[in-house]
Amino acid sequence: MKVEDSRRDGSHSVNSHASLTMVQGDKLISDREASRLGRALFYGEKCRKNYRKAFPYLFQAANAGFVHSQNLVGYCYAEGLGVQKDDRQAMLWFRAATGGGHVEAPFNLALAYDFGTGVRMNLRKALDYYRQAARLGNIAAQCNLGVAYLEGRGTKCDPPTGLYWLRRAARRGDMRAQYNLGLAYLEGEVVRRNLRAAKTWLTHAAGMGHVAARKLMHKIDGHNPRA
Repeated sequence: MKVEDSRRDGSHSVNSHASLTMVQGDKLISDREASRLGRALFYGEKCRKNYRKAFPYLFQAANAGFVHSQNLVGYCYAEGLGVQKDDRQAMLWFRAATGGGHVEAPFNLALAYDFGTGVRMNLRKALDYYRQAARLGNIAAQCNLGVAYLEGRGTKCDPPTGLYWLRRAARRGDMRAQYNLGLAYLEGEVVRRNLRAAKTWLTHAAGMGHVAARKLMHKIDGHNPRA
């Protein structure tokens, strides 16, 4: 069964660079305000997105221990947003944010180990971080954890556990999990074939814009016009 995983679409100071303290006019910006401004510029909240301007604010807040800023700094380094791409720094900041309990950071670490980005590929470590993020409620991690158990990536093949995590993510609206679950019911390799369940989940995924699910639904309807 050809399943589909999710990719990255972001305590304490760990960075080796000198700490930056932002100044507006003659006024120093507090760490909390730096976190707020950095996030606003990063996400484009009530302003235009500007990663270059966002990064120094996020960096200050990250050094002060703000875990969401730590994750975003890691993301900026990983993707080269507002700063030169540096996979090593990305991993350092993702680890810092993970240690602080951030929900998305362990998912970012899992992706790095899963695909060998900035570190040597290690599927067992990837599985551990997917599991950590999934238990914290990260929906993309839940999807990827389900895929890992279905395919035996970093662990032995365990279809019941894989389906459990796919269902959790699918019910929360993850279109890749919905597609994978629909495909599983359609092919009947890891779960008993159920065309109605397959069409239900594929319809959900197609409705959210999943192209492969939409094509598969057309194929099913063409072969089963009265189904």
